[in-house]
Amino acid sequence: MAIDSAVRALVRAAHAYPRRNPMTFAYLLVILAGLLLLTKILTGPAADHLKITISTNPHNMAHAPLTVLLASPLFAATDSGLLSHLLIIAGGVGVCMAALERRLGARRTAAVFLLANTIATAVATSVAAAAIHSGRYPAKWWDGYDYGISYGVLAIAAAVTPLVPKAVRVLWAAGVFAYPFVSAQWFGLLPNFATIGHETAAAFGLGAGYFLLRRATPPG
Repeated sequence: MAIDSAVRALVRAAHAYPRRNPMTFAYLLVILAGLLLLTKILTGPAADHLKITISTNPHNMAHAPLTVLLASPLFAATDSGLLSHLLIIAGGVGVCMAALERRLGARRTAAVFLLANTIATAVATSVAAAAIHSGRYPAKWWDGYDYGISYGVLAIAAAVTPLVPKAVRVLWAAGVFAYPFVSAQWFGLLPNFATIGHETAAAFGLGAGYFLLRRATPPG
């Protein structure tokens, strides 16, 4: 009986999810469609061309910044493993973004995501351009792959910190900031520019979360 009750509760929750979190649900569908496009529909060369086109590398940011800033966060990185997808897509979007949407509404949640992605990308590509010119980063990074949803999602994960129980709030925030360093590459004391972007996004998200949630009333 307990198992039956749990299954029924999960079915009800799944049925209510799109209604309670319409923007998050729509974004999850976009992400899944992007993954299908890059991994199942397009051929290898066509998929690679699309990835380069939407990459927020220094070259693209210098020539088509608006295009890549809007297109890149529509596609999850296909080279991420299953655990990374579970953490970023299921946890970061499916859980954290949904929680923020229910408290702040769709527009303010989207604003946190997009602003964090824009600011983090601007900081990261500026560092990358300077480091490439100085020889600290590989020259191939000038127009290489750098796309995905992770800047915005990490900002969202940081933004929900005030919603986490106080007993584990510090650990949650520490985990969000530590996560990018798991796969960081180091060039002396300088990490790869994606890590810098992730840390920038997390810092923005944490500040935005405390600022907005302290003033927010649950949307009606």
